[in-house]
Amino acid sequence: MELGDFSNKLKSISVTAGSVFKTTLYKSDGVKPKKAEDSSRDKYFVILGEDESSYIVGVLLINTNINSNLAHIIAPYQHCIYPDIYEFLDGQYRFVDCYKIKTIERKRILSDASYIGIINEDDMKKIAELAKASPGNLPNDLKRFNIK
Repeated sequence: MELGDFSNKLKSISVTAGSVFKTTLYKSDGVKPKKAEDSSRDKYFVILGEDESSYIVGVLLINTNINSNLAHIIAPYQHCIYPDIYEFLDGQYRFVDCYKIKTIERKRILSDASYIGIINEDDMKKIAELAKASPGNLPNDLKRFNIK
């Protein structure tokens, strides 16, 4: 087995609940670029679950700040993750946005995303609870990604 094949196999195994990846996301992904002239934005995301076929992955974005224009709606559904626990945060607190599950094709994660790390079990339980409580996630979305 060549090194590239081994690396791809490891990445494929890593596409599981709690794994954190970084990739470029677009307006079509429901991500607003920072500048009006930009068409994309690099974002971290945590995998929440996969659909039954493992073709579509449910993810939650990781943000540096909570959007102040929407804070009155989404703030209760943000989970703070701490740099003393997660080295990949580079010393900065971040927020997992549990308000709305986004979807990404598994093959896109495998081809375009970089594996960054993993969220611990305690934080994932809290993240799943916030996602379940959020009015932005419909019961069918939660069921689709096996969030109980």
